[in-house]
Amino acid sequence: MSTNEAGANTWAAVEKGAHAEAMAEAMVGLEETFSLLMDDLSTSTGWIASGYVHFKNDLEPEIQKVQQNGIALANNIQAGASNIAENDHEASDEFSESWKSMPEVNF
Repeated sequence: MSTNEAGANTWAAVEKGAHAEAMAEAMVGLEETFSLLMDDLSTSTGWIASGYVHFKNDLEPEIQKVQQNGIALANNIQAGASNIAENDHEASDEFSESWKSMPEVNF
């Protein structure tokens, strides 16, 4: 739906930022948990341990990226919502005063 207006719903953005932050917090320790799990598997499997070690070494950087991206996502959403709210506040005087310059019209 388009209303031909520019802007954003800052309250919705803040809410989405809070959801992203909760998701990022849930990811904290993901890399360590994966590493511990893979270490346990490799010590329990005997002769196929090297496969788990290679799998761990290949996937660990990707898990670290997921964790970092979750944190960056939360930070970016919240920063965007904050910047939008700040811009709206700074522009509010300019836009509220623009109607004062219009002549009064009686019908």
